[in-house]
Amino acid sequence: MRLYIGGAYQGQLELARAENPGAAIHADFQETIRGVIARGEDPRSYAGALCEAEPEAVIVSDEVGCGIVPLDAGDRAWREGVGRALCVIAQRSERVVRAVCGIGTVIK
Repeated sequence: MRLYIGGAYQGQLELARAENPGAAIHADFQETIRGVIARGEDPRSYAGALCEAEPEAVIVSDEVGCGIVPLDAGDRAWREGVGRALCVIAQRSERVVRAVCGIGTVIK
């Protein structure tokens, strides 16, 4: 599994596609977690199951934990869920890349 993260519009999806041609790419993973939470599922369990089911997948996500803490409790829960799910994926990934301005930095 490979994980590409970065702020919104920082080029992580394009970088993931360029470095992993033909791979199954799960883009906008942060939005997937929004749906997981809406269904009442645990984001960490979902992430673990995804790692087991698709060990060769490429996960692409925006970083959502930076900046001002949202006033809405649901938005705070989503941010926390994304962070916790990405921790599970990062731990199980063979490679983790952070993109800034379209440039990837390997952090694992």
